[in-house]
Amino acid sequence: MDSLPKSVKARFEQALLAAWYPSHIASTSRIRQDSEVDPLSLAIKGLVWLLTQSWFGLIAARLVAELAARRRGRRIINREQRPPVVVIGNLVAGGSGKTPLVIALAKDLSERGLKVAILCSDYGGRRKGHLQASGDWQGVEAWHSGWSDEATLLSMQSACPVFVDSDRSAALALCLSTQSHFDIILSDDGLQHHRLERTFEILLIDQRGFGNGKCLPAGPLREPLDGRQVADWVLVREHAGQTVSSNAPAQNDNTNPIRITALGRCYQALPAPMLRVMARSDWLIGSSESMTLAQFAQELAGKKLLGIAGIAQPQVLAASFAQLGFEVEWIFPGDHRAAELEANLNAPRRDVEAASGSGKDAIVMTAKDAVKYGELGLPVFVLVQTLIAPEPLCIELERIARGQPTA
Repeated sequence: MDSLPKSVKARFEQALLAAWYPSHIASTSRIRQDSEVDPLSLAIKGLVWLLTQSWFGLIAARLVAELAARRRGRRIINREQRPPVVVIGNLVAGGSGKTPLVIALAKDLSERGLKVAILCSDYGGRRKGHLQASGDWQGVEAWHSGWSDEATLLSMQSACPVFVDSDRSAALALCLSTQSHFDIILSDDGLQHHRLERTFEILLIDQRGFGNGKCLPAGPLREPLDGRQVADWVLVREHAGQTVSSNAPAQNDNTNPIRITALGRCYQALPAPMLRVMARSDWLIGSSESMTLAQFAQELAGKKLLGIAGIAQPQVLAASFAQLGFEVEWIFPGDHRAAELEANLNAPRRDVEAASGSGKDAIVMTAKDAVKYGELGLPVFVLVQTLIAPEPLCIELERIARGQPTA
């Protein structure tokens, strides 16, 4: 798969997500699509069928479930760990919005006077180690120097030290080896990194739930739901206009459904993140100048936009724009494609040149994409997701960080 063009990988990923989450993959926006009857599309459909519905895919999923169930028995929960390590993760492939939650928690805990560090993956980058934001630090420079888009975004928006490694235990060891004293450490993802000793677990679930309820590759689950020790907190992320019931089944097959509230000691719905739009120049310098999507729609009324969304659920974003009447041609480069974009730096330029030639007036992209692009020749606007961390959760994390008893 690594040798395939990124456009082919993106199409394959979207087809796989559609098979895993058949009731949630839809879009009403204008999206760049290829013919559904060309040879490549037929090949992608055949491969997706092989992975998700054939006997091969089902046997592989059973093996993944058995292996994951054995591995999670090695997980160590240490309530006396100092500094405490808090793991924020999910149980599915395809993303669920962990990074905005980590940023929100880091900001809230920092405002409470705690010194916070963050652990994250190097996936999509080539550098490991300690990434620390500075006054004149620019995200694009960090990304082009080899840091992953995720690490870059965490450092920019949290202003906390970020320790980067595919092995979360190695990232933690590096964090603890520094001269700094931290009150609490947040791990962006890591529920399945069982060698990472942790104090506290937060399970994040998005509105898709667990799709077809099967393990990889037949479904999106990284581990089986049955027999799993409960997390400390379960947060169910909603989208605008949607409310997720706490009684909703955690898997969609009708055999032995598990209620979401049974997966954690505490449960809370997480309101949809506020989506703000910023001029990219303002975003890079950390300005507070921003506007709502409705204000953005009014300001750019009648304009034709090129949209770039290299995130896990781009159709949801595209649908939000369509509801407000935007005319957007979307490019979905796929999640975590930093290394590929860096290897082909002319790809963004070609996209923009094509957009300019077709009469586009501006570009809108997610914050995760904004760290990857330099000057593009058209006005660029950045979409920033802002979550408000749940107050009861932050209070409990503060008590843990200060070594105080929790409720």
